[in-house]
Order: sequence, then structure tokens, then C-alpha cells
Amino acid sequence: MKSRHPFLWAAAAAVALTAGLGANQAAAAEPTIYSPGSSGPTLTAQPNGPSSVLVAQAAPAPQVPASQVVGAPYEIPKQVEQRLDILEEWKEKVEKLPVLTDKFNTGLNALQWLYSHQDAHQGEGKSQDQISIRRSELIFWGKISDNLPRWHALYEMQSSGLTVSTPGCPSGGNCATAAGGTAVSATMFRESYIDFRPVVGLAPNLNFFRFGIFRMPFGIYTETSGGLRDVISAPYLTSVGSGAANSTTGRNGSAGTIDFIQERDFFLDMRGRLWNRLDYAIGVMNNNNFQANFNGQNGANGPKAVYSRTRLFLTDVSFISFTVIGGESNNTGTFINGRGKGAMDRFGVDGRYVSKWLPGLYLQGEWWTGHDGANQTTVGLPAQGACLTQTQCGGNGAPGVSRQTWYVYGKYLFTQGPLENWEPIIWYEQFNPNTHAGSTMGAMAGNDLYTRTIVGLNYYFENLPPKIQSKLMFNYEFRHHSGNGTGLVADPTRGVGDPFAQNAFYVQFQIRYM
Repeated sequence: MKSRHPFLWAAAAAVALTAGLGANQAAAAEPTIYSPGSSGPTLTAQPNGPSSVLVAQAAPAPQVPASQVVGAPYEIPKQVEQRLDILEEWKEKVEKLPVLTDKFNTGLNALQWLYSHQDAHQGEGKSQDQISIRRSELIFWGKISDNLPRWHALYEMQSSGLTVSTPGCPSGGNCATAAGGTAVSATMFRESYIDFRPVVGLAPNLNFFRFGIFRMPFGIYTETSGGLRDVISAPYLTSVGSGAANSTTGRNGSAGTIDFIQERDFFLDMRGRLWNRLDYAIGVMNNNNFQANFNGQNGANGPKAVYSRTRLFLTDVSFISFTVIGGESNNTGTFINGRGKGAMDRFGVDGRYVSKWLPGLYLQGEWWTGHDGANQTTVGLPAQGACLTQTQCGGNGAPGVSRQTWYVYGKYLFTQGPLENWEPIIWYEQFNPNTHAGSTMGAMAGNDLYTRTIVGLNYYFENLPPKIQSKLMFNYEFRHHSGNGTGLVADPTRGVGDPFAQNAFYVQFQIRYM
């Protein structure tokens, strides 16, 4: 046994020497594989085999010309080269095409099916129940460049009604008996605007200028899309009342429909954010609503108004805002109900609280006050000037009025348990069309007040705002209206003749996908 040891050691040395020489020669033509974290090379990979198969060559590698060693370990077939050329050409062409997810987008802003029941005490043959499509809105938007960060267009597909003009009166004639306005235009679009950022480096301090028509930055609710609202009815601050403004009781300035804050208008403003806490918007608007975009009487060329809003963020989701609107309104050619001739102003405070200590709790409210000029009118009713003689100037013959409104609501979204995705909500609001107490032109104004309490329940199928939201909404409204501000005949039966004293029940199913 001992005599075999020298032979075995000699054989082992010969094999090791042969393998070492072969590995050194192959290293010039084959890449060396390193193990992560190791200090030296390991085995080498065969160029024509799978990368996971590692072998140690036991024989010297054939000599390879240097021209074949440099670059790739083997020649690329001509067919592969042709295919690569085609891919490169295709890549260059594709890179010149617009990126659709950035340049052009489309979506469903809101599709809402609505059932409504109003306690209107209808006569025989008339129904108190209605089924309708509340909103059917398609939205388009995109980004062109850093200097043009957004373009936007929204179309209301169910809009089929005509807009009525508000004419003036013939000189020297009886304005009270003059013909009413005629239907002049039907509009399908609701929003169209362009954002322009003149100096990219100044953003977000001076973020952009916005040109066009959009939801105005007045408070919270007017700027909230219809597809994201928490109750079905719009607040009284946007529209309240019914009937004509030239009734006998209208001379207190409370009669007829009143659009205290219009939701949309034609405008130009500047927006930005300071210190990552303070948002601002300041601009000028036509002050004649979005329907005024036509080549008719006055058109959109009404008296202008300026506005500004400052919003301080207390957290990333809770804030308080202050809004000021000032300018002049007209009662001839107006497309806003309740406006008179002369100075008008609005002052508003709003706030939102989203709890981080009790997730799901949400509180919101707004308070507004403002003044409308003399001789207010409703759209379509002849009016001209600020005089209080209805036969001469039409309108309601009332002096300037001060109005006030506010609302507050809270909701809680259950995110787990048997009530998951259910959201109860409670809402209360008031609207006073004339805050002057006592007698005005022989009619009482101080007792004219609209109030409403809404009890609601929402169920979310999808809730990823602001892009996706699908929900089922139930609202019951307790309405009350003191006084005869609408000009309708009083009736001892509650709610008869006055829709704002009639309780109502609504069910709405909506989809929003953007």
C-alpha cells in the first residue's frame, strides 16, 4: 500500500498541471464568472452552452484569431442584424408619437340615474314620482408640455333645453307688459379651459394661469364635481326659490329664483401655492354664467367682476378658506337669477375637517353673505335699469338687498365590519334672501327664510376619489320655508304651492371613471 502513494501523488500533479494550462489558454477567449462577494474568479462558462452549466476544460483550447476575440464571442447572423435594424427604425418612429396617457385622456365624469319623490300634493292624473338621468358627462383632458400642463373639456350629454335671454324694455313703453325673453341657444358643453405656465421654474408659487369656463373657485361646493358630491341636491347657495320676480310680494327682493353663487363662468385667473400651505386664486370673470357664450343680445359681454380666494391648509386634507367677489351686475341680458342693476359683492368663509384620529369622520361647512343691486330679475323677465318703477324698468321693483346663507354637514365612512362601505350623512342649511328686518316696500322681509335638513345614507361599490367612485345614495329632505318669498299663494296644507316647503325623497345610483 505504501508503494502506491508516490504514484498517486505524481498522477494527481500531472492532471492538475494539464488542467491549469488549458484553463489559462481558454481564459483569453472566454469570460470569467465571478461570484458575488468573492475575491477571485471561479469556473468559466461555455460560450455555446447554457449559462448555468460551468465546466473546467481539461485540454488546451484551439487558437482563435484576435479579430474574432475582440467584441462578441461569435458572429451575429445577418438575419439577426436585419431584425435589429427594423426594431431600431420602428423605435425611432414610435418615439415621435404622442404619449396618449399624457397628451389625451377621456373618462366618464358622472353618470347618474335618479329617482325622486316630492310631497307636492299633486292632483288626479299627476305623479309625484320621477325617474331621470341627472347627469351624463363625458370629460376629456391632457397635457401638452410643462408650459401647458392641462387642457380640459367636459360635455353634458343630456342638455337639450334652450337658454332664455333676458331682454330690455322699449324706450317710453310699459316694461311690465313687455314680451319676455326667447330661447336663443342650447349648450352642450359645460367646461373648457387651458392652463398656461409661463415660467416653469416659478411653480408652484406661481403655478399657472387658467383661461376658459370651469367651476369657479368660490368656496368648496361650487368647485366640487357633480360626480363627487356627498348629497344629491345642490345647496341653496347655488340656487333657491321659484316663480317670477315681479309678483306683488316680489318687491321685498325675496321672490323668484335666486342664484346667489353661480357654479360656472367665463374667467381668467392666476393660481399658485406658497410655503406649501397657502393656496391662492385671483382673477376676473364675465359674471354672467356659462350660458352666455353666444352671439346674441349682450352675450357674454356683461359687467365684469373680480374675485380672490385664499386657502390655508392646516393639514394635508383639512383647511379653511376666505373668498371675496366684487363688481357690477346687470339685469338686462343676464343669465343669473336674482341679479339687479348696480354693485354686487360676495364674502365667504369655508372649512373642511378630515379626521386622522377617527378615520372616516368628515366635516364641512360654508358661510356666505352678499349684496345684489336694485330691481332684481329672473332670467327671461324684462328688466332695464335700477329704477323701482316696474312699468318703466320692469324687474321686481325692489331696492338692493343683502342675502345670507350657510350650510354644515358631517359624515362617517365605515371601513370595516358589517357596515363596511356604508356612509351615513347629516346636513343642515339656511338661506335668507333678504337680511333686512322689518318692512320693505310694504312687505315683510325679515320672516322670509329657507331651511333644509337632509338625512342621507351612501353605499360605495368603488371609492377611489377623485378618479373612480361608484355609489348608491339615499336622501330624505325635510324642507321648510317661512314667508311667501316665492310669490305663490299660501295654503293651509303644508307644502301646497311651494316646492321649497315640500319634503322630498331621492335615490341616486352613479358611476364615475376617469
